[in-house]
Amino acid sequence: MEQRSNALSQWAGFDVENSKMKLKVSGGVPEGSYLAKFTKVEPTTNGFGPGLKWAWEITSGANTGQSVICTTSNSPSPKNRCGKILSGMLGKALNTGEEFDTSTLVGQNFLVIVRKSETGGTFVDSVTKAPVA
Repeated sequence: MEQRSNALSQWAGFDVENSKMKLKVSGGVPEGSYLAKFTKVEPTTNGFGPGLKWAWEITSGANTGQSVICTTSNSPSPKNRCGKILSGMLGKALNTGEEFDTSTLVGQNFLVIVRKSETGGTFVDSVTKAPVA
């Protein structure tokens, strides 16, 4: 238990001995538009239940090499974040019953829009096909 408490203390900024917490602004890249290579989508679970974690690696500019992620539900629809991310990456509207193999998108470049959140961190707001040079 001691080892787990220390890990929690380091991860969450929680002082186990004094029951104090310190707000940490999540890192991430600054708000803006980034050219980024899609690296993976994988199953995840959070406070909302099962979902997907999408990841891109920035390929140009001052933040080259940094990762940006987006967590969504695991079932796309035209109106939810999962569907909007997928639709943006495919460059087309989603059709009911259509199946997608996201592995075909790995390694492709996209334009990722990062916005500032209410908590001070940043999040992936939208993704579109990268402009052709």
